[in-house]
Amino acid sequence: MPQTIDSFTGRYAALSLLYRSGFFFEGDEYQSAAAAIEAAKIFNRPDRVSFIGWNCRPWKARTLGKGIPTYWIRPDWNNVEPTVMLEIQRSKFSWPDARDVLLSTEDADLIYGNVCHDNFWGVCKCRSVPTAQRKYGIGARCTGAGEDKLGRILMQVREECKTDPKTQQEMTRHVSFLSPSLTTVLQAASR
Repeated sequence: MPQTIDSFTGRYAALSLLYRSGFFFEGDEYQSAAAAIEAAKIFNRPDRVSFIGWNCRPWKARTLGKGIPTYWIRPDWNNVEPTVMLEIQRSKFSWPDARDVLLSTEDADLIYGNVCHDNFWGVCKCRSVPTAQRKYGIGARCTGAGEDKLGRILMQVREECKTDPKTQQEMTRHVSFLSPSLTTVLQAASR
């Protein structure tokens, strides 16, 4: 097991915001954490419809999110964004397959390494990528250091899953409240 996982691809793809896995957040089904976080920015729930369900692919969610009118965005968004992401990740990893991938990281440090200049959720590694592979160029703020809020949230959720035996029961109860048919799916998956 590596001591640090800084690429959410391959066997660790489920850790990525862009990974396609259905889950429920605030009563709506999302295809990815990227879609859920972009929708959560929007103050009026009915205006989130473009992000909900299986029509909104993860990369489309990011594009749509950049076009959200500022008057739609929650006034407290900058203060609550990390807390909302934590809740989204808890919901996403309540599903056994995704949770198994998260737990397979054991005690490794999780760093959302990226090349798209995201130093809030991760650490941009654009300067270390060969020139021919620099899809987004080089960011002026990209020094190889970042806040890595997503990595820290994932490690927190992993610890919650490992140390709290009630976590799975609580998550199952949360999901079954939203859709009784999901109780059957979760019970079958845990057998």
